[in-house]
Amino acid sequence: MKKITILDYGMGNIQSLFNAIKFLGHQPTFYSESNQINTSLCILPGVGAFNHAMKLILKKKLNEKIKNFLQNKDCTLFGICLGMQLLFHESQENGFTKGLGLIDGKIEKLKSNKSHILPNVGWYHTDIEPNEKYSYLSDFNNEKFYYIHSYYVKTDNIINQLGTSKYHEKKFCAITVKDRNIIGTQFHPEKSSWIGLEFLKSLINNTSQ
Repeated sequence: MKKITILDYGMGNIQSLFNAIKFLGHQPTFYSESNQINTSLCILPGVGAFNHAMKLILKKKLNEKIKNFLQNKDCTLFGICLGMQLLFHESQENGFTKGLGLIDGKIEKLKSNKSHILPNVGWYHTDIEPNEKYSYLSDFNNEKFYYIHSYYVKTDNIINQLGTSKYHEKKFCAITVKDRNIIGTQFHPEKSSWIGLEFLKSLINNTSQ
């Protein structure tokens, strides 16, 4: 059993994530219960608007907690959906907003029209590039995961884009990584049935002490 911190800053369906981790036999704890990150794996979830999320994060000074946490290279930060987008420098959602600035890139809106309606919702194939540092994720290449989003990550450096999916033939970043201790997914593994649980299980087993 491994201990895992979930950053409950006020946005996101954190209970489903809590339940998924618990189901896998691990011990999830909410940040609000201890006001500290004392585990080697920390998850940043999120559903909603980028600007509101950053406002809450800055108010609670979680940005400082996260950066202190990452100073230990044996610790891993995992962002999910909006939580992944918050890892980047800026977003255009509801005007310009600075993010955590941990990975170079920005958040832009998916292009839509009368036949391409947002948000992008559903189960979509995810292509994962071979990566020595994240070799365990290759097992999930071309699997379908659950997505729900209107904005996407545009990385400055292709090395930070480990996986991609498509919105009406337009590729977008589905998995981002940096070094060995920052990873994010645009999809929701906790809402992706058995394959999502397997993804979480693999991530926990390969990152958490």
